[in-house]
Amino acid sequence: MPTVSIIIPLYNKVAYIADTIKSVISQTFPDWEMLIVDNGSTDGSRENVQQFQDIRIRLLQFPKRGPGAARNYGLLHKRGQWIQFMDADDLLEPDHLEQQLSIARDNPEADIIACYWQEFTDGNPTQRIVKQPLGIGQPIEVLRDSAIAFAPWAVHAALIKQTAISLDCYWPEQLDQYLGEDIAFWFRLISKCTVAYGQHKSALYRIHTSQCRTQISNAEKWFEGVHAAIELNQQYWQTRNHSYTPRQCENLMRVYSDIYYLTNEKKSPHVELQVLSVASWWLKEYCRVANQPKLSMIIRRIIGIKHFVKFTNL
Repeated sequence: MPTVSIIIPLYNKVAYIADTIKSVISQTFPDWEMLIVDNGSTDGSRENVQQFQDIRIRLLQFPKRGPGAARNYGLLHKRGQWIQFMDADDLLEPDHLEQQLSIARDNPEADIIACYWQEFTDGNPTQRIVKQPLGIGQPIEVLRDSAIAFAPWAVHAALIKQTAISLDCYWPEQLDQYLGEDIAFWFRLISKCTVAYGQHKSALYRIHTSQCRTQISNAEKWFEGVHAAIELNQQYWQTRNHSYTPRQCENLMRVYSDIYYLTNEKKSPHVELQVLSVASWWLKEYCRVANQPKLSMIIRRIIGIKHFVKFTNL
């Protein structure tokens, strides 16, 4: 049985999939299997995968469209002790798995190993922006309160113990039609898992591609996706009879405030008022449940999120 199962959904990524595979083959830690789940590529992506003659690589065919459905199909066929998700345009530095597993050995109680990642564009691949995972250096409760609203890290910046992924923590396939579906996946896992962090920056995240599912240039689609994921998180939280914490309310207010700013910047008036209404509701809820509201939240409540966002972004 391999130590790590790497699961990659594939749909029309002919320009990238070969480089993604090569970055895995170059790993200094060799005990892995790669499950590439193709769900109907028509651009030659599947044929690109078939050119690699490595018995650790398995190409699976799955007709149902969507990254969540493909990842779940991969989970049904995985054999590894750890799960590494990747997208078909992601890259890993050669020591990524080795570094992640080293952290896992030092933290045997951890269900998830998270690390930093570096974002880059095709136009300037050597210029990279380092991103930090949520919750590092903080109590797990802070991470859990943030994850209800924000994806905590890039999908390939985390290694997951296979025993932590129960059926209720599979990818939510109903969100495959939206952007930002990973917000709901990670929240369910983090709600019950322990996390250890590494300082390495070995996950490379390509941004601003035509099929990027965390693309925020379309304000309306981004709001639809984030809102759908958060609603699913709310349902999950409520079925466990949990009350919202002040931090959760604040984070939910912040994510919708960020989207409000985006809709205002992108001139999307048809969703602008809706987003503002949701952000304002969470602000009101924060002020209701917080024993000692933060000054910045009180100011928002007094002048309104619309004016607060306007003034803080001048």
